[in-house]
Amino acid sequence: MHIIRKLEPNEVNGITERRTLNLYQDGRLNELLAGLRNAVQNHNTSAVMIWDGRSGMGKTTLAIQNAIALDENFGLHKIHFTPRTFLEGDENGKVGLANAKKGDFILFDEAMLISNRSAMSSINKMIIQAMSMIRSKTIYVGFCVNSIFDLDKNLVLHRADCLFHLYGQTLTDRGRFASFFRGRDGIDRLKQLYLYGKKFYDYSKPRSNFVGRFTKEFVVDEKLYEKEKQIGVNAFLKGFEKKTFDRNLFIHKLKEKGLTNQEIGEIVGLDRSQVWRILQESPEIR
Repeated sequence: MHIIRKLEPNEVNGITERRTLNLYQDGRLNELLAGLRNAVQNHNTSAVMIWDGRSGMGKTTLAIQNAIALDENFGLHKIHFTPRTFLEGDENGKVGLANAKKGDFILFDEAMLISNRSAMSSINKMIIQAMSMIRSKTIYVGFCVNSIFDLDKNLVLHRADCLFHLYGQTLTDRGRFASFFRGRDGIDRLKQLYLYGKKFYDYSKPRSNFVGRFTKEFVVDEKLYEKEKQIGVNAFLKGFEKKTFDRNLFIHKLKEKGLTNQEIGEIVGLDRSQVWRILQESPEIR
């Protein structure tokens, strides 16, 4: 598929983006996207898509290429880096799940938080809330994450429609993906992958529905994207760090009252070893 489309000017946070798109898209990928488009436009449902792979493989690049193929009005105003704007949008023009209209593509990009397990816990809580909102919408929803195995199982097993796993033979080999979804043969390879591979983060079983390649065309203005990403990530981490500090302080206070690590863990939702590590690693907040 070859797409040539002029993206309309869109102003977000005082920034106007203008792009002309000239994009090649893999034929089998285009067929899959056409099926998703038909489902959303003609069958009163939503489509949930996931892109994963290690940092630098091009998750966001492929995601926004797919997004513009499905939503001709897609742009920076529909890409999110914090759970709040993803769910609610904002007063500066961001379109989130709450104010999305039929046919909108809303993308959550978790790229900068890949190594933070506690941050992923926060994101999974957002995803659980998002699932209830998606049911009443006829939209496309996308998640860029480090690994599908870090996501809430309810999203993967009961709501996601397809996964694009990005991979490379070497650190510099980019532009390849493997797709997993329920095929015409009735086999749900996405569900099988999650169930078989979660223990060892193994993507080898089952075989993907198909593999493909994609170009490096970034679609939206990359400099503006990086600027918005840094603003969003800083805002998320600032709030996250405060919540973490408050939780750790609460744990120390409970310990001072004589509670065991097991009892504290049951109160704050952590296991005993995590409580012990927090008590050892954050003595400065006692």
